[in-house]
Amino acid sequence: MAGADSEPRTAKRHLSSAALGHKRESNTKDDMSLQRSKSSFENTSVDQKAKKLKKKNINPAILKLRQTVQQCCKIDDLMTAMEVYEQAVADGIKMEAQSFYNLLNLCDGLGDRSIHIGTPKQSIELACNESNEEILDRLRPVDIDDRRKFAFRIKEHMDGLGLPLIETAYTALIKLLSKSRQLGKAEVLLDEAEGVQQCRPKLRMFAPLLSAYCETGSMIPALRVWQRLHRHGLVLSEKEYVALIRCAVITKDACVMDRVLSDLAEDVLVPSRETCLAIRAWFESPAAIATNKEGNHIDDSGIRIVLESIAYPQSGQTLSMGPVLTQKSGWTVSESCSVDTDTGALQSGCLNGHSLKPLTVSSDTWQEMRNMNETIVTSGKLEEHRSQFQGGRKGKRQKMDDRLLQERQNHWTHFQKYLIRRCTQRKIDLVIDGANIGYYEQNFAGAPKHVDYDQINWIVQHFLKQDKSVLLVMHNRHFTSQMMPRSFRPLIRSWLDNDVLYRTPPGMNDDWFWMHAALYAGPGTLVVTNDEMRDHHFQMLARRSFLRWKDRHQVRFSLGAWESFAQGRHQRRVNLIYPEVYSRRIQRVADGLVIPHPKRGDENRFLDGSHVAEEDEPEEETYLSIRPND
Repeated sequence: MAGADSEPRTAKRHLSSAALGHKRESNTKDDMSLQRSKSSFENTSVDQKAKKLKKKNINPAILKLRQTVQQCCKIDDLMTAMEVYEQAVADGIKMEAQSFYNLLNLCDGLGDRSIHIGTPKQSIELACNESNEEILDRLRPVDIDDRRKFAFRIKEHMDGLGLPLIETAYTALIKLLSKSRQLGKAEVLLDEAEGVQQCRPKLRMFAPLLSAYCETGSMIPALRVWQRLHRHGLVLSEKEYVALIRCAVITKDACVMDRVLSDLAEDVLVPSRETCLAIRAWFESPAAIATNKEGNHIDDSGIRIVLESIAYPQSGQTLSMGPVLTQKSGWTVSESCSVDTDTGALQSGCLNGHSLKPLTVSSDTWQEMRNMNETIVTSGKLEEHRSQFQGGRKGKRQKMDDRLLQERQNHWTHFQKYLIRRCTQRKIDLVIDGANIGYYEQNFAGAPKHVDYDQINWIVQHFLKQDKSVLLVMHNRHFTSQMMPRSFRPLIRSWLDNDVLYRTPPGMNDDWFWMHAALYAGPGTLVVTNDEMRDHHFQMLARRSFLRWKDRHQVRFSLGAWESFAQGRHQRRVNLIYPEVYSRRIQRVADGLVIPHPKRGDENRFLDGSHVAEEDEPEEETYLSIRPND
C-alpha cells in the first residue's frame, strides 16, 4: 500500500516583537478557553455525581417494590405481586412506570417476552432459598378472568396517573381480552394503541386478536386484523398463517386458502410439521372438493375485497399457488416422499418422477431490489419505511443530514463507475463478503482484533485458480495502520494489483456494496458469505424477492483440516456449499403441490431466523406431496 505523501518542508521564520506579542495574547486566550472548558467539565462531573447520588438515594420502599415485582415475574407469581401492589397503593407508595409495565406483563403470563431488569447494584436482594419444586408448590393458580380484572385495575390506576401504555402493555391487555373472547373490547383497545405515540406496533400486539377470530370461525374480522398489520408494514408469522388455514377449513373458504398458501410459500422456506398438518387437513376436508350441488365453500365478495387490499409486496404482482379445489373426487396425499438431491426428482409418492424446480427472481423484481438497495444508500430511507437511520456503520445508526448524504452519494457514484468498468471487462462470477470470512472462527481467547487476511485469501485464490472473476468487498477500516499488521501489506497489494479488492468508504455499510455488486452483475453471480442477512437493511429489500434471491445465490463456506502445499505453504481446506439445483420450499409440481418437511440440522429457514428443527426430525430430506385424483 502506498504511504501518504510527506508534508513539504518550510524555512524557519523569525518572529517580530509584534508577532510575539500577538502570540502571547493568543496563548492567554487559549488559557482562558482551557479554563472555561475545565470549569464546564467540572460542572458536568458534578451533575453526573448528583445523578448517581440520586439513584443511590432511591426510596427503599420503591426499590423493594420494584425488586419484588421483578422476582414475581421470574417465577410467574401473579398473586404475590398483586398483593404487594395493593399494599403499595394503600401505603401511598409512588410506583415506577416500569413496575406497572411488569405487572401488566405478569397478568398476561409473560409468555416468551422478557421483563425489564434495571435494579441498581446498591440494592436489597430478595431472599429466595427455595427449590423450584417448592416455588411451584406455593404458586397460586389464577384463572383468565381474574388476570383480566387485575390487568384493567392496573390500567385504570395508570390512566389516573397519566402514565402512557407502551406496546408490551397493550399487547398484554389485548391478549387477555382475546383469551376471554371479549373481541370487541380488544378491537377498541387496538384502536387506542394505534393512536398512541409511545406505542410502536408489533406483530405480537395484533396476533392474539387475529388468532381468536380464526378460532371462532370469524374469517372477515380475522382478515381485517391482517389488513391492519399490512398497513403498518408488518408480516404474519407462520403461527398466524396456520390459524388462517384452520379457519378456512372451518368456513370452507377456498379463496382465503389459496391466498394464505401463496403467502406462506413466499414467506416460509421450510414449514413446521404443524403447518404441514394444517395444509393436509384442508386437502383432506370436504372444503377442498368443489361441487355444483349445495356449494360447500364460501365465495364471499366481502372476503375478496379485504384480501385485495392486502397487496403483495412485490411489484404489485399477484402470486398464486394454483387451485386448492378440485371438481373431481378429491386429492391424494403422500407423506415423507423422498427426492434425488442431485436432480430434484421425487422418488416416491403421488408425484413420483416429477422434479422440483429452482424458484428464481423475475427480471422485474430483480431490478426492484437493485433500485431499493440504491435508494437506501443514496436517500437514507425508503418511502414505505419510517426509519431515517439506515445503517451506516455495523451495529450503529446514523441520522441523515445533507452533508453526510452528499458524501454518501459521491462514494456511491464512484462505486457504480467501478462496477460498470469491471462488468464491461468481464462478468463478475462471485462477490465475496470479506469481513464475514475474515472473522470466521476468530471468536476465541487471545484472538487478534483484525480479520484473518489469510483465510480471506484462501477463498479468493480458490476461485481464481478456477479462472473465476472475483470481487472481494471489504470496509476500508480493515486496511488502516491501526487494524492491519504491516506483514499483510504485500497480500493486499496483490489483491489491488489484480483488481480483486474494492474497499468501501468510512461511514457506509459494506453490506450495501457487496449486495449491490451481486444484483448489478445479474443472475448467475453468487455471493460467498455465511451472513444470515437478517438486519434492517436486508429486510427492506422487497422481502419476498430477497428470500428467493438468497436461496438461489448464497454460497456458504467452512474451513476444514490443514493441508500442506509446495514451497512449505500450509492452509486449511476450503469447503463450499452451493445452492441446490432446485428450491427446497413449497411449490407447484405438475398439477400438484409439494411441501418440504423439516429435517435435522435445519435452522434459519424462516424469515425471522428463529426456527431450529427438533432433534427427533429425520436426517433425510422428504416432502409432503398432494395431487388431484384422476
